[in-house]
Amino acid sequence: MMAKKLRFAEVMDIYGFRVIVNSIPACYAALGALHTLYQPKPGRFKDYIAIPKSNGYQSLHTTLVGPYGLPIEVQIRTKEMDAVAEGGIAGHWSYKSYSKTVDQAVLHTNRWLKNILDLQASSANAIEFLEHVKVDLFPNEIYILTPKGKILTLPKGATPVDFAYAVHTDIGHKTVAARINNIMMPLRTKLKTGDSVEIITSEHAKPNPAWLNFAVSGRYDYFSLLTKHFMLHSKI
Repeated sequence: MMAKKLRFAEVMDIYGFRVIVNSIPACYAALGALHTLYQPKPGRFKDYIAIPKSNGYQSLHTTLVGPYGLPIEVQIRTKEMDAVAEGGIAGHWSYKSYSKTVDQAVLHTNRWLKNILDLQASSANAIEFLEHVKVDLFPNEIYILTPKGKILTLPKGATPVDFAYAVHTDIGHKTVAARINNIMMPLRTKLKTGDSVEIITSEHAKPNPAWLNFAVSGRYDYFSLLTKHFMLHSKI
């Protein structure tokens, strides 16, 4: 057997997989499953679903540390995203011609979205339908990675404080700082999908009243608990 010398970039291309699923939520579910099985490589995750490329390309990209430390590059996308990736906008319309799912048909075309919005104004059924479409087009959630590659779902506008309490209440109470993508950042920093967050804690730390000014309210029980805690102590 003859050995072949390859550049690192060539090695990165050898172990490549494409995962095709039926919906956007399934894309993130598949990503979470892969990150549970294999350690993701820091800085190699790209979310082109939340932020598509200028040509309409959408997909999740991640690189995993596979057996023997070999990198495995994975692309995760829906069937329609795959059609666009392979055939451009023509592939989109080709896919649309046989696709029964209108939710997916509006993903890449602003004109199609405008038609749906027009229907919303004139039809009660369209309103119900559009609410379902909005979940895919404008999700109110972001997907954040823990240091171990686990994915946590948080509301848009969430900060490291929200992340800490989503991990565990005790972690939230003892939070003193946060490292986002290996960089120390303020606790009021708004997170975005794909960020990797590490919470730094101290046994002697206590919740800070300033957190109420920027933590996302209405989503976690800890928020009301913190509010009551600070109101109680302010009267003493």
